[in-house]
Amino acid sequence: MDPDPHPYFHSEETGAPFRDCISCGLSLTHDPGQPYLVAKSYRGQECIFEYAICEDCRANLASEFSNESQEALTSYFMQKAKLLDRSRFLDFGESIEPWIRECAGCGTLRSEAATYSLGGILQGTSVVFDPYPICLCGKCEEEIQALLSLKTQGIWDDFVETHFDGPPGYTEDFPTRGRPALL
Repeated sequence: MDPDPHPYFHSEETGAPFRDCISCGLSLTHDPGQPYLVAKSYRGQECIFEYAICEDCRANLASEFSNESQEALTSYFMQKAKLLDRSRFLDFGESIEPWIRECAGCGTLRSEAATYSLGGILQGTSVVFDPYPICLCGKCEEEIQALLSLKTQGIWDDFVETHFDGPPGYTEDFPTRGRPALL
């Protein structure tokens, strides 16, 4: 078991757990029963993008995605990432490492991926297992981005522009053609 199961989902900037939802600004612990998503993207060992979003805001954002994109994402994660089969990692107890050791889409080891993203669902201070935590390599993220409709890409681009500062061209650092992970 990991001594502290949460460092993977702490902010790289502060070293501490995320405190507020990136979208609504509310404390992520204001409602201990409400889960939230933490997503982090890496180029090598460097975290280049991270955020936490409460379930209400995540669901609102996802509801704006086109039906075509929602169906494509569901199909991808059910077939290629085999989300239903990921429960086997529960045999490892509360260790996060087996869940994120390799890309859920293609099996590339995280340690061998040039770029990758991690996603975890937390509730209060606890990690929620099954089907998350998850790792996706940059190649699989590219495949996912290619499935998205122009409408959905625009919604995601607006989210990123609204919530992240950066100099022109900063998107070149993202693992996927100028778009960060969509977990």
